[in-house]
Amino acid sequence: MEFATDCTDWSALVLQEDFVRFSRIQTPDGARVCVVGDDGTPRPLTFTDTGAPVESLQQVIAGGRDALSRLTADDAATAGALLAPLTPHRNVFCVGRNYSEHAAEFARSGFDATDNNTNPIPEFPVVFTKPAASVIASGDQVDPHTDVTSALDYEGEIGVIIGKRASKVSKAEAMDYVWGYTLINDVTARDLQHSHKQWFIGKSLDTFCPMGPWAVSADEIDINDVQLQTRINGELRQDANTAQLIFDVPTIIETLSAGITLEPGDVIATGTPVGVGIGFDPPKYLVPGDEMVVSAPGLGELRNVIGGTETPERLTRIGSRRLFIEKTGNGPAVVLIHGLGGAGTVYEPQVQALAEQHTVLRYDLSGHGRSPVVGANSIENWVDELAALLDTEGLDQVDLVAHSMGTLIATTFAATHPDRVSRLALLGPVRSQNEQAQAATRARARTVREGGMPAVTDTIVAAALSTETETTRPLAVTAVRELLLGQDPAGYANACEALAAATEPKFTDIAAPTLLITGDEDKVSPVAVNEQLAESIADSRLEILDGVGHWHTLEDPNRVTALLTEFLNR
Repeated sequence: MEFATDCTDWSALVLQEDFVRFSRIQTPDGARVCVVGDDGTPRPLTFTDTGAPVESLQQVIAGGRDALSRLTADDAATAGALLAPLTPHRNVFCVGRNYSEHAAEFARSGFDATDNNTNPIPEFPVVFTKPAASVIASGDQVDPHTDVTSALDYEGEIGVIIGKRASKVSKAEAMDYVWGYTLINDVTARDLQHSHKQWFIGKSLDTFCPMGPWAVSADEIDINDVQLQTRINGELRQDANTAQLIFDVPTIIETLSAGITLEPGDVIATGTPVGVGIGFDPPKYLVPGDEMVVSAPGLGELRNVIGGTETPERLTRIGSRRLFIEKTGNGPAVVLIHGLGGAGTVYEPQVQALAEQHTVLRYDLSGHGRSPVVGANSIENWVDELAALLDTEGLDQVDLVAHSMGTLIATTFAATHPDRVSRLALLGPVRSQNEQAQAATRARARTVREGGMPAVTDTIVAAALSTETETTRPLAVTAVRELLLGQDPAGYANACEALAAATEPKFTDIAAPTLLITGDEDKVSPVAVNEQLAESIADSRLEILDGVGHWHTLEDPNRVTALLTEFLNR
């Protein structure tokens, strides 16, 4: 099986059996370039004159007609790990804001620090690069780099592969220099993109350039009519046609080659359409375990999963998020919701007793504890998250136990989903903040973003615990400190901003029997606030714990356990 050699243009050469897709496979003997049949079978290519295997697609591209005429494809298929179809010898060229609707959504997001956004449609192509070292294959995991970013985003794109040296090429001639096409995912750390005032760092972290699954010769694709789609966990996010490009491929090549000589094997990512995560309100950032699929007819599917070290076996997909969930016991379901700076472990002293008669479901809110940070959050988002959690678990009705900020989630859910809440226990319930409290909470968020959790932990501990706890309950003090210090600073700061922006529910709409618990030294949830809530919630009662501040489950675990079991078991 040989390549045809009677074509007038080397870029139009195809296999006689109509194989036009080229992949690269890692075999025990090294990397091999293969042709891929309609059934997906890869067959290794060999140079007929030397018998040497083709190890790099650049050998085929740069060799032009001569290289193609010297190739044969083995009859037998080969097995091995899929590699990127080619590894560029230098940075991948990229074009930003090249679809009108995406340019507009990016401007609205507030993350574009390149200009004043008065006109989001660029006058000239916006060009940046990604290092060749960031290229990975379809099927490889993307490193979320959680130590440097909490705003991971996707950008599905068509990649153009240059076939021969191009210098000062006109638009009219540009397509003669195109060898073929591939798919690219321009993975981006939005916070780095914004904070560095340019795009290279935010788009160039290791593994941030998935490419593949194969490269397709130019004659097989009408680049002016390619339907490009991106799905995240099966949800269609991007769906646009290359006919919508602001600057088409000839214009891009003319612009680049005017002063930069393009070489065979250079790759140009042509831009992403509307529908990236930052374009949603709130943003839909990627988290460990998310699957990204970029696809286009004739170009296949570029599939990659966000990796990470967050105990993936304990993370459960809830809607578009992944949450750390623990389930104990058997019986009617009780869902435990923690507060700001907390995690499901805040209920550790109560779980065993509750599990004797209930299925106890405790989870870390997104952005807290072991649940990944997802960017900006809100009480409404967490309410939706709770509803999705119950749906995923197949729970029509549950008892809710919530602490501090978590009580805003629980009361909002109970007021808006009264048929889904049997009983409601509120520990240290809070209401929406006044302007002074909002300013203080937002200031705390800024402090955490600048100095991390150690910058606020001691202040929080001193203000939130009772005098008795500080002097006689060292384990409780340590537990609270460790909970706070273990928070992701970005997740905690986002939660502070969500709390400051929160509006409270209509408490009179809560129909479920409600238990209110606070401490006599609780400065966050004073007795007076609880008395007001008890008057607003029809079927409620208030219990006040002596010598207790705001972390009730840890400061007086036995009394809290007794109150909860008595209330939930009746």
